[in-house]
Amino acid sequence: PKSVKIELTQRCNYRCAFCALQFREDSKLDIDWDLFMTITTEMRVAGVQEIAPFYIGESFMKPDMLVDAITWLKRDLETPYVFLTTNGSMANPDAVEACMAAGLDSLKFSITSRNEEEFENIVRVNKKLFYKARDNVRLAREVRDRNGFKTRIYASSIRYDDEQQRKMEPLLNTYVIPYVDQHYWLPL
Repeated sequence: PKSVKIELTQRCNYRCAFCALQFREDSKLDIDWDLFMTITTEMRVAGVQEIAPFYIGESFMKPDMLVDAITWLKRDLETPYVFLTTNGSMANPDAVEACMAAGLDSLKFSITSRNEEEFENIVRVNKKLFYKARDNVRLAREVRDRNGFKTRIYASSIRYDDEQQRKMEPLLNTYVIPYVDQHYWLPL
């Protein structure tokens, strides 16, 4: 394959109703670092051009490991494209800056809910994280622009039903779209 995702951690601070993580028996495991280096080296030898140090877990739960992974992929393996998707709640400016400085090519925020009520219902965590994730999109853009990083910033949203796009437009137009290079919709 040209592009591969590899999970650094199965940990996540969200409990999304649509996520497969809820069906795992043990969701607190982290990858062994030597195994990560071995597998990613094999990927590059096999011709993989794009590697993402995430899958279902939230990689910002292990920020030091995440930065080490990006550094390893970019500097040591010379991976042309390293990308990451996050729920955004833990993508604080310091962590984002460290990832961008390590060479992250693309950071995508998953925007799942239009308001506190929907967030608590779908994501199933405290509504304070709704605002934290929303604000971290803007802060990531500020970090990128202030430091002149080349990291592209994206956002995606899941269309739960036919009305979701219309209902989310006010949030997206105010707090997301002005700060990302591109936003797009994903089907559930």
